[in-house]
Amino acid sequence: MSSISNKAIVLAALRRLIGERNTSVIDTYLHDSYIQHSPMVKDGKAGLLEALEQLKQQPAPAEAKSPVVRTIEDGDYVMLHMAVAFMGKSVAIVDLYRLEEGKLAEHWDATQEQPENASITEGATEITDLHLTAGNKTIVEQYFRKPDVALLSPDYRSHNVNTPGLATRRVHRIIGEGNFVMVQSSTADVVCYDIYRLQEGLLAEHWQVAQVIPERMPHNNGMI
Repeated sequence: MSSISNKAIVLAALRRLIGERNTSVIDTYLHDSYIQHSPMVKDGKAGLLEALEQLKQQPAPAEAKSPVVRTIEDGDYVMLHMAVAFMGKSVAIVDLYRLEEGKLAEHWDATQEQPENASITEGATEITDLHLTAGNKTIVEQYFRKPDVALLSPDYRSHNVNTPGLATRRVHRIIGEGNFVMVQSSTADVVCYDIYRLQEGLLAEHWQVAQVIPERMPHNNGMI
């Protein structure tokens, strides 16, 4: 598996474990020290296996379409931005994985219901300008430190409304690939994943998935 990109490993794991509900390959894709931060799943490989067994009891989706809209790979980190139909609702999800030795070793996520008759996942998806990755990450970091409209493109578009103010947030991770940059941040009670598309050195498009941190979770790892 070492010759395969981390992005390809994560997408294959999603397809085999979630799409095909094939629990027999869990050792192929998950590291033995797998750490879980999702507020809905127990810790470790055993916790994910339990969740997958519960998933197998649910009807399979009629359409086998990938829910992945955008992906970013930056070193050991891979982000998936997804649009998922769940229990009659449309939700936006960000999954963030850290890989180790070619396997999924740590996982964070957040889920946000999409408004009716609207989408907070639509928009551009193509990754370009790989040589600008480091510079684009610096621009986004600068914007988070001190929001400045001069860093926004004249046709800047955000697909989200009512997002927590940047001044109240603590930044935990910034990952990027070409013209896309993702920021993982939090307030005292909310975890946020902001995704930006940059164009000519300016922020041109924005998506966000934010989730309230529950009082109780099935592990002690926190959402961050």
